[in-house]
Amino acid sequence: MLSLKENVIETLKHGKPDAFVNEWEPFPQVWGPMTSYLLPVGPGGGRAVNPWGVTLEWGEGEPGAMPIVTDETKVCPDVTRWREYVKIPDIKKAMDEADWSQAQADAEKFRAEGKFPMAWIFTGLFEQCHYLMGFEDTLMNLLLEPEAMHELIAEIAKFKKLQVEILIEKIHPEVIMFHDDWGSKLNLFMQPDVWRDFFKDHYKEIYGLMKENGIITMHHADCYCQPIVKDMVDVGIDIWEGVIPTNDIQKIKEDTDYKLTLMGGIDAQLIDRPDATEAEIRAEVARACKDYHEGGCFIPCLPYGGEGSIFPGVNDIIMDEVRNQSKIYFG
Repeated sequence: MLSLKENVIETLKHGKPDAFVNEWEPFPQVWGPMTSYLLPVGPGGGRAVNPWGVTLEWGEGEPGAMPIVTDETKVCPDVTRWREYVKIPDIKKAMDEADWSQAQADAEKFRAEGKFPMAWIFTGLFEQCHYLMGFEDTLMNLLLEPEAMHELIAEIAKFKKLQVEILIEKIHPEVIMFHDDWGSKLNLFMQPDVWRDFFKDHYKEIYGLMKENGIITMHHADCYCQPIVKDMVDVGIDIWEGVIPTNDIQKIKEDTDYKLTLMGGIDAQLIDRPDATEAEIRAEVARACKDYHEGGCFIPCLPYGGEGSIFPGVNDIIMDEVRNQSKIYFG
């Protein structure tokens, strides 16, 4: 029987796993001072301003914090003058002064348990742009002010690379999950060539740095990204976490020569409800495992960018049913 780590590696390399990787089971999350520094508000914590000057709100019963971008709170109202408005935080100084002892102890504990300590980087390159100026301005500026947007995105990318370097220095995670949603449920937010022009090379550098240090690269995007899946392989993504069923998951495996492991596939809007029955939840998990098991490179999971379900009990049933489905497809 394979260990948790061995089973993950076999899944990633289109090998011979002996069970489905069960959601986040091998990927315990290491929370450290970087998270609280950049995300200064917790569940139900109301509003706070992060070091970029972005106003964030995490309402009661909501799954995560969201940027509040209005005429009053917008950090960058004119991208051609972004150097006047955008003050890039001195994260190196802040993290050198922070206490990493608990995060380091957690990472070593998870390693000793035979798991992959996993760190997070929230708000990727596109998301950081719309946190600073809003969705509408971001998308319009990509077309109307490309020179200024290239400059700003390059500075954001430097900041993100520095985050990776700090995480490697402080805790050396074995997986880093990078958040950046690039689309809606049905489409990318921009044409593929626009994404390639502004973001692809920067992601190749960021993920290249991770891979140089032996880190499994996980990218969260719970949206439709099918037109750029080959690019996702090109930039070095090992696991696309958050893949939703509006993507043709089996075709993506074929199109990427089974080089991209797809984590998700379970339709959260169908079953992560307060009135969902156990039978409904198990049926959706069974459907995803049946539809997407062929050829491997699939981890059944809710598409959220982290462990658990919105409504209590749903995820427990999902994980139990994944174990049942492993007996069917792996013996």
